[in-house]
Amino acid sequence: MLGFILVLKASDPDTFASALPTLGVYAIALIQLLPAIANVGRTRMQVMSAMADAELVYHSLYGPISEHKDGDIFLESFRQSIAFEGLTFAHQGRDHLLQDVDLTFEKGKKTALVGPSGAGKTTIINLILGLFEPTGGRINIDGRSLQDYKTDSWLGKIGFVSQDPFIFHASVADNIAFSRTGYSPESIANAAKVANADGFINEFPEGYDTIVGEHGMKLSGGQQQRVAIARAVLDEPEILIFDEATSSLDGISERLVQEAIETASKDRTVIIIAHRLSTIRRADKIIVLDQGRVAEQGTHQELLEKQGQYYSLVTSFSLKT
Repeated sequence: MLGFILVLKASDPDTFASALPTLGVYAIALIQLLPAIANVGRTRMQVMSAMADAELVYHSLYGPISEHKDGDIFLESFRQSIAFEGLTFAHQGRDHLLQDVDLTFEKGKKTALVGPSGAGKTTIINLILGLFEPTGGRINIDGRSLQDYKTDSWLGKIGFVSQDPFIFHASVADNIAFSRTGYSPESIANAAKVANADGFINEFPEGYDTIVGEHGMKLSGGQQQRVAIARAVLDEPEILIFDEATSSLDGISERLVQEAIETASKDRTVIIIAHRLSTIRRADKIIVLDQGRVAEQGTHQELLEKQGQYYSLVTSFSLKT
């Protein structure tokens, strides 16, 4: 507006005064338009920021689907070990998360995976569950490649408990059954007893029929984890996997969940990711990962005596007591 006034005055000084009322009308109109113009700019920025998400959704809906090849062999029972042989893994177009990993999870043993964030612990779990395919090397189950087995027969041998259990708006019994049919109230209660959850469930006025609310709002964090453990052991799996199941709990809840883990782990093969020293030191074998490689492995005492990376994690309090 200032520039327009200067141009108008310089071009015709004689009529400048008579043009001021018209100029005032345009000025008021412009001032009234400014909020709408600014809103157009904000809307443009919102649309631009949403474009990345819209593009991801579009590719998810219409992009090619990677098909998981199902094997031909039905796994009757897990008998020996899960072995990683020269395993390498990387997401497409990214650096390797795992490089030349050789490790073994033996039947009937409790194996703990430790290491700093980004070392590859959860990636190993996802590979065992078949969520990722190795870039190189192979995973052997009882001496045969994991890809040779039918996926359902392999996953049917595994119970999984994550750091953030999903509890939905339904009864405690329904959350333990988790849409699986054919389980009697007695079998659900037995699973809850193994998970150290039967006590607090029976304290509810409606017991196993208690509606826990959205995201389990009526349950504490420790109670939610014990319901998740009961869900995992309901099928009586041969292998149990715990992915940092106690990391976000307070001391009392952690102790109760730890007792549930110990009970559920009896006579089973257990793989556990944890940052609690009380959980790790009880493992039969501890595997220390660093930058996608196996740095060292052994028992708690053996690794302390080596004074290597595990010793550094313990003494620096990177592993919680």
